[in-house]
Amino acid sequence: MKPRIKILLLLLMVIHIGCDTDVESLQINESDKLVGHWIKPVANDTELKLDRANALKKDAYGISFLTESNCIERSSGWCGTPPLIFADFQGSWKRNDSIITITIDNGMNGLEAINWKIKTLDDQSLVIERLR
Repeated sequence: MKPRIKILLLLLMVIHIGCDTDVESLQINESDKLVGHWIKPVANDTELKLDRANALKKDAYGISFLTESNCIERSSGWCGTPPLIFADFQGSWKRNDSIITITIDNGMNGLEAINWKIKTLDDQSLVIERLR
């Protein structure tokens, strides 16, 4: 193969790999920015940061705050031993100013009430603190 053709093919491969075809504009509910799908949890001592997405990942934690106060938590449950199997747990949520109360039926313990305080909420990320 001629060197020019090799260089052209290499350049086309790099361009193809570098182009992300999964990039979509995020769907944001302007009347309530909490409504949406939140993935990629990053935790520190007191806070949890989640990134907005257009859908939950198949094999990773995430939570969807849907309209009409419904929510879905995608979780592997309490057991962290590989292989992790993720499932969707249905629930409801309500918001009172910066406090979110989530009620999830996780299947094993019945209904679980979770209280989060919103630290930061914008178009791209949600930072919460779990209240005890």
